[in-house]
Amino acid sequence: MSIHSIALVDAGARLAADVEVGAYSIIGAEVEIAAGTHIGPHVVISGPTRIGRDNRIWQFAALGADPQDKKYAGERTELVIGAGNTIREYVTINRGTVEGGGGHPRRRRQLDHGLRAYRARLRGGRSHR
Repeated sequence: MSIHSIALVDAGARLAADVEVGAYSIIGAEVEIAAGTHIGPHVVISGPTRIGRDNRIWQFAALGADPQDKKYAGERTELVIGAGNTIREYVTINRGTVEGGGGHPRRRRQLDHGLRAYRARLRGGRSHR
């Protein structure tokens, strides 16, 4: 595991042995990151979030924060990201609301900068296969 000396990783986070975490990134409790994943600098990942194998997350991405939904009242939800995705600069992917239960970008996607998805499975538009 390669964690930059000025990155913050909560003791409750579970990272595979070969995960790389860049400078100034923050990995919160209840975050699970599988093997082969690279987290760039200035990335914030909040839990509960599960990230699959072989993902590349670029700088300033924000993953796993509370849903941006006025009906959200603190219920437990999660974000699950599959394997082989590229999440580019400034992408925000929040947890889902109770109705949907969680966000779930499927595998092998490239999410371009500035993408925001609400209660969505990413299948087109600005996501690329």
